[in-house]
Amino acid sequence: MLDKTQLNGLYRYGLSLTNNSASAEDLLQSALERWLPRRQHSREPLPYIRRIMRNLHIDICRRNAIIDFEPITDDTPILLDTQSLEQLTIDRQQLQLIVDQLNSAEREVLYYWAVLEYTASEIAAELDEPRGTVLSRLYRLKEKSRSLAENQPRQSDLQGGTL
Repeated sequence: MLDKTQLNGLYRYGLSLTNNSASAEDLLQSALERWLPRRQHSREPLPYIRRIMRNLHIDICRRNAIIDFEPITDDTPILLDTQSLEQLTIDRQQLQLIVDQLNSAEREVLYYWAVLEYTASEIAAELDEPRGTVLSRLYRLKEKSRSLAENQPRQSDLQGGTL
C-alpha cells in the first residue's frame, strides 16, 4: 500500500499537471480509484499511478479543449546542458509567478526533472516520448523561465526599494 510520503509525491505531481490544488486532489483520487482494483498486478505502483494521472489529465484537457500543445519541429533548439537550469536563481514568490505561466507539459517535465531528479532519458522513458522531445521541452522551459525571471521583479528588490 502507499504511504503518506508517496501520496504527497503523487499530489505534487498532480499539482504540476493542473496547477490547481483542488484539481490535483481530484486527479489523484480518480487515479487511485482506477489503480486500486489493479494494484496486485503492478509491481511499481508510483510510475503506474503517475501514468494514470497523466492520461486522465490529458483526457480532461481534451474534453474541455484547454490543452495547449507546442509543436516540436526539427529546427527547435535542443538543450544539451541540463545543468544550466540549475543556474537560475529565483525566490519562492517569483517561482510561483513563473510556474503559473507554464503549460501542463512544461510543468510535468519540470516536475520530473526538478522534483524527482530524472535525467532527460528517464523522463523520455516515463512519458513514452523521444529523448529529443524532452530535451526540446527542457530548452524551451529554460528559455521561458529565464525570460520570465528577467521580467519579474525580485522580492528583495521590492523590499529594498530598488524599483
